[in-house]
Amino acid sequence: MTKSILGLILALVMTSCASVSVDEGVAHKTRQMPRIVYVTAFGAPSGSFEVDREGADLTEFKENLQLMLKTAIATDLTDRLIRARPGTTLAETKLENAWLVEGEFTRVKQGSRLLRSVIGFGAGGTKLETRVRVYDLAHPTGRPFLTFTTTGGSNAEPGAILSFTTDPLEIAIGGVSGVAHGLSEDTKRTAREITAELSDYMYRSGWISEDKWIEPKRDVGGDIW
Repeated sequence: MTKSILGLILALVMTSCASVSVDEGVAHKTRQMPRIVYVTAFGAPSGSFEVDREGADLTEFKENLQLMLKTAIATDLTDRLIRARPGTTLAETKLENAWLVEGEFTRVKQGSRLLRSVIGFGAGGTKLETRVRVYDLAHPTGRPFLTFTTTGGSNAEPGAILSFTTDPLEIAIGGVSGVAHGLSEDTKRTAREITAELSDYMYRSGWISEDKWIEPKRDVGGDIW
């Protein structure tokens, strides 16, 4: 009986630990597979942040989170799908066979690491939500051909992170400090779902084979084509 209860609790903790999903938005046809993808820093409006910082500390926190997400997206795209690197803003780009990923944080909730560690099951959970836009720089129209949102968070604090890791995202963002641990995990998961959404677009366009396709975690069903 005791073992059954412990097993149920463990299963609930594992399933409620953390998740980020993609909410389908709007997609338009674009002409070709890009040679490279640029990733610019996401906007960080003050009203979207629920964190225990203000003034200069809040500004630094935002800058660290922006750098972390930009780096994580570029790293994950390169590692799993297509060559990518941090880029400039849309206004500063030039005409080339490339895509540009930009967006903004729509909600950033720091939560409580203590509550996540001790209680879990949603207590003290983090929340990271973004709005993403993708532009085709080879055929500039002034509007993105792909828009979507991501949402998710960490409800239970994971175990201690090993000092040694081979995860490209851990290595890439390891030098960025000043962001709460739960949010740094959410950032990595968000980057992976953005990669998955671009992969899904490429697969449905017939540009990559099924073995290269990464299925996104959908928040809401539907067809955008």
